[in-house]
Amino acid sequence: MKRLATSLLLALGLALAGAGDFMVLSFSGTEPPDALIERYHPAGVILFPSNLADDPVGLVRTLRTRYPDLLIFIDQEGGPFYTYRAPGVPRFPSAMALAASGDADLVRTVGNAIGQEIAYLGANVDLAPVLDVNVNPGNPIIGLRSFGADPQAVARYGLAFARGLEAAGVLWTAKHFPGHGDTQTDSHTGLPIVDKPRAEIERVELAPFRDAVQAGVPVIMTAHILYPALDPDYPATLSHKILTGLLRDEMGYQNLIITDDMGMRAISSRWGAGEAAVRAVLAGADLVLVGRGGETAAEVYAALDEALASGRIAPERAAATRDRLAQARARVQPPAPEPDWEALEALNLEAARAGVTWLSGELPIPGEGTLVIGPRISARWGAEPSLAELAPEYLPGAHYQVVGEVPSGQDIATAVERAERFDRIVLGTYHWLGRLPEEQVWLYQALVNTGKPVYVVALGNPDDYTYLDPAPAGYLVTYGYRAAQVRAALEALAGVYTPGGKLPVPVGPFPAGSGLGR
Repeated sequence: MKRLATSLLLALGLALAGAGDFMVLSFSGTEPPDALIERYHPAGVILFPSNLADDPVGLVRTLRTRYPDLLIFIDQEGGPFYTYRAPGVPRFPSAMALAASGDADLVRTVGNAIGQEIAYLGANVDLAPVLDVNVNPGNPIIGLRSFGADPQAVARYGLAFARGLEAAGVLWTAKHFPGHGDTQTDSHTGLPIVDKPRAEIERVELAPFRDAVQAGVPVIMTAHILYPALDPDYPATLSHKILTGLLRDEMGYQNLIITDDMGMRAISSRWGAGEAAVRAVLAGADLVLVGRGGETAAEVYAALDEALASGRIAPERAAATRDRLAQARARVQPPAPEPDWEALEALNLEAARAGVTWLSGELPIPGEGTLVIGPRISARWGAEPSLAELAPEYLPGAHYQVVGEVPSGQDIATAVERAERFDRIVLGTYHWLGRLPEEQVWLYQALVNTGKPVYVVALGNPDDYTYLDPAPAGYLVTYGYRAAQVRAALEALAGVYTPGGKLPVPVGPFPAGSGLGR
């Protein structure tokens, strides 16, 4: 029967897919993964920072030349998720920082600038923007990656960012469908459950994705999340009710669906990688992201190949994915010329300044008599200079001290001893994943106990304020620790400009929309 169906499809001129056509693979090293590609013939590969540590442009353009049909995916969201971060490549602010500007035209321009970076590199699909509505302050993985807590604002700024990417010749991705903004669990480590009524899901989570479908989004990424109101049995990535019934049939989406990484524990701890990949395709996904390569790739390929051979994945289902791939490839543009890096860096600073949000305290403050204490933030998401290190340049006259992201007892003791000799303290705080480290709270409390006024600059999620008791003498939010954002915060303190950003999410006593500037 399967052979008859296959013959009929071929007679009708419909292209069939092999197992590799459903796969997007990661790879190790900085050289083209020829053996991997020639073994599995994947639809695409995904780039990680480790792949781009040597000659990023040379690597990607070689892949484009050798494998013209290969889709090359990259995470270039702005903020922490910035895969292409070679020296001289501006690292633009996070989605939340862009939304704080209140300027959709600026967001589009930044999206276009990031698109120029990607197009010059030679990648052709950006796994951005994030359209998750960040309504849960305890969300352990989204936070400042979201454009905020209001569904309409998320759609407005997310689609502005997407239009910028599109104008640069880069395909964009709406993620993480049907929404990852109201979770307490990180799907990298477990299965999140969003147990809320269908009407609330429609009003909040689904609204930006409906707008994205109307805007012609070329790729949608799934979330490894269980939504009992939509499907009580399977997470979205494996749910036919969600991917086919909701997204394709009800919402009318007909372009590519890609899963989030199938190696994440929300999926891998419950189903084997191979079986999960087959279930995802049967649910409606076109592309299975295999972020771990090696044995996982072999397992996924074997399972998909067997499902195709047995007819478990029907020939017409395979043909549909092949057709969607052809449509996406037809939109791919050749690599672009090198951007004007100086112009992009100037835009980076403009965007960073536009997002800085002033919530309390008096500005400006003098550099003289000020001690700036800033954390050395982990280089996992790309090394950046500390708030403290940049202080002498952008808050002239200030002294500084660098402490650990998790301050040590010696860090705290030294800070307290030095604080006694200054009139005021500026303290940088930082968290994105999880809670504000208690050691940062201890440092803050020890500084407050000196009796000196303590101004706080939140360099990550904006809710550090809720961990600080008593309230700081002044509070600024940057929504990120990239160099341009750190500079913008110091310039705001120095009075170079008046920060006019507005909170995209509520923070403690400050409702969304708060901000003293403008």
